[in-house]
Amino acid sequence: MMRQNGIATLRAQITSEVNQLREIVRRVANKRQETREGQIDDFVVVGFAGYLHSFCNGLENIFKLIAEYLDDFEPQGPSWHRVLLKQMTLEIQGLRPPLLSAELAKTLHDYLEFRHLFRHSYSFDLEWEELRDKVDRLPDTFAQFELAVQNFIAFLKHLNDATE
Repeated sequence: MMRQNGIATLRAQITSEVNQLREIVRRVANKRQETREGQIDDFVVVGFAGYLHSFCNGLENIFKLIAEYLDDFEPQGPSWHRVLLKQMTLEIQGLRPPLLSAELAKTLHDYLEFRHLFRHSYSFDLEWEELRDKVDRLPDTFAQFELAVQNFIAFLKHLNDATE
């Protein structure tokens, strides 16, 4: 069982990551509003893609924190991203509830797959038509994720209170 200061540290780190994600979503939503009527050039597409990439990094940072602090298990190997996402949908008996619902995990998997494409392609190959849906869904996706994290942090607070 994790000590009280470890739980408080985990809560603080998750909260910090969520704040970073909130800023990413704010910037994407603002730029999307600016570009709603206009032509989207390659540089704007790459900018949106970069922000989505950062969003995915933030998600995985939170997943890794939970895996390290609570689960004491971080997946390895070539498919560690998928395994880690799946791990966040599991209730770990005696340790923690699931962070994500299966439905939210499926939505986030779509973003994580995009990140893989972004990392392994040339920027000029990115297509706005393929990216637009992810950009437009980002605020709602983040709202669902933030609610899941708030519920998880409430669990951590309860766990912290129980160790006092």
